[in-house]
Amino acid sequence: MGGAARRILTPNCHEGYVHLLGKLGYEMDVIDGLPGRHTSRWDTRMRPVPENARLITLAQATSRSDYDAVICHSVLDLMDVRAVAAPKILVLHVSLTARALEEPNAPPPREMSRQVGQYLELIGAVAVAVSEMKRASWGLPATVIPPAVDANEWGGYRGDRPSLLRVANHVSARRARFAWDDHEAIVRDLPFQLIGHNPDLPSVRASSSWDDLRELYRAHRAYVHTAGVGLDDGYNLAVLEAMATGMPVLSTARSGSPVENGVSGFVSDDLAELHRSARLLLEDEALARRMGEAARNAVLSRFSVSAFVEAWHSVIDAAKQRFRL
Repeated sequence: MGGAARRILTPNCHEGYVHLLGKLGYEMDVIDGLPGRHTSRWDTRMRPVPENARLITLAQATSRSDYDAVICHSVLDLMDVRAVAAPKILVLHVSLTARALEEPNAPPPREMSRQVGQYLELIGAVAVAVSEMKRASWGLPATVIPPAVDANEWGGYRGDRPSLLRVANHVSARRARFAWDDHEAIVRDLPFQLIGHNPDLPSVRASSSWDDLRELYRAHRAYVHTAGVGLDDGYNLAVLEAMATGMPVLSTARSGSPVENGVSGFVSDDLAELHRSARLLLEDEALARRMGEAARNAVLSRFSVSAFVEAWHSVIDAAKQRFRL
């Protein structure tokens, strides 16, 4: 990987993804307390701070010049760290269409793409997309690095709670991206629990800890995922975590889905069919366990930590080569 610092910097944005970045083998500084985020402080209910990471302020970050790379999760991150003299990488977590739809006063998508691409070129930064769909939506040169799941962190599925599960934050503001009308059609009149930060939904809670989150995956019978066409993928990190635990997944048919219909869950755009499949899994625990085992095997093979780490090392090297003061 080169360089003497062996340290990366990242703003606190998405504890699950930053937790994955902790597996890259670098020491990691995480800028905490930045304004304008849904959660300004690291939320230990989502993940513990990685052992090789420390929480710092933006002022502490700008006082250093020995970072191998600064990994940003939004354009706002790029603006906040502009004074840090280090190679920059922008991670495209959200499709351009969803970003333009959900951001107040956002420019038209094509103009947003042009502005971001121009700024990346200006500062000598590179981009990473978490899926091919999201790379294509932005129309920017970007390396696709799918997320990963660690077999040592997920597992132990029991499925002894005959209830469906979904983990999602701020669903009211993201109904289109999450295709929430489809979601509601699938889970209607069935036992279901939503977990996540949703302050406008009083009956919904976030997990109380990482252990609590993992126990929710282990106990619930099946996981539900829906996504708006052109707005999101056939999976996200929560889907991968559920599958790695050993949960079968019910999902609308979207790009990149790791779920094999009838094998590791059920995939369809027929919402009535998915509703019937959900009922079947709730009634047949043995079927859910067989499908969940197939789901775990499939996701651990396709979304390995080793591939994630290797790809990120290559991108960090490329960012260092392109960076110019």
